[in-house]
Amino acid sequence: MINIAWALGSALLTGILLTVLEMHWAIGLVMGLLVGFVVFFILGRKMQEKLEGIMTNAGKEIQNQKLERAIEVLKSGLIYKNHHIFIEKQLNSQIGMLYYVLKKEEKALEYLSKGFFKAPAAQCMLACIYYKRKDMDNVKKVMEDTVKANAKDSLCYALYAYFLENTKEHEAAIKWVQKGLAKMPNDEKLTTNLILLQNQKKMKMKVYGDVWVQLMLEKPPRIMQEPPKHMRFNKRAMFRG
Repeated sequence: MINIAWALGSALLTGILLTVLEMHWAIGLVMGLLVGFVVFFILGRKMQEKLEGIMTNAGKEIQNQKLERAIEVLKSGLIYKNHHIFIEKQLNSQIGMLYYVLKKEEKALEYLSKGFFKAPAAQCMLACIYYKRKDMDNVKKVMEDTVKANAKDSLCYALYAYFLENTKEHEAAIKWVQKGLAKMPNDEKLTTNLILLQNQKKMKMKVYGDVWVQLMLEKPPRIMQEPPKHMRFNKRAMFRG
């Protein structure tokens, strides 16, 4: 990553200069690390500002129901993929989500499979594609990785349970809802679905509202004919990790 290289270079140069000035090596090390961190932070802020502009423009296109145009706007941000950590993965997730909403499954898979593990909605869409293809090995891999990375996301546990319940793995489905409740004991959505599963009844995924609708695993209600207002871009999330 270019920004990391600049930061490391600045840290190394600072350390060398202080050593040449006959300062103690420990001082040079500490000051070098400090300078490197400051450089990385400043460059990261500048990159964030650029990407926020891209995300804002993409959001406007979505509001105008121009999803293809929004995808092109997001793709324009890929020129920065080597500048900062996780930029490419974050953009891939956002692009893949839009392709999924457009029902362009192959394109969605292309981008979602290279997406960011800390983007739960995108990862859930990726698992949905594998589920529709009856590829439960990949469903399990994606969902288990997603749950680990997003341990407080209720939908991740419920969706995994939904997949398992619908592929005749009833006990495993109950186990994953219980795992979610162990992390979020007051989650009413998980509690409701645990009771339903324990009573051999169908899960109620509609309690997750627009997020569930967006996954398009059940017959879509009329809301799917409206602009996908629930497609949100978290600008600050571009620099997680």
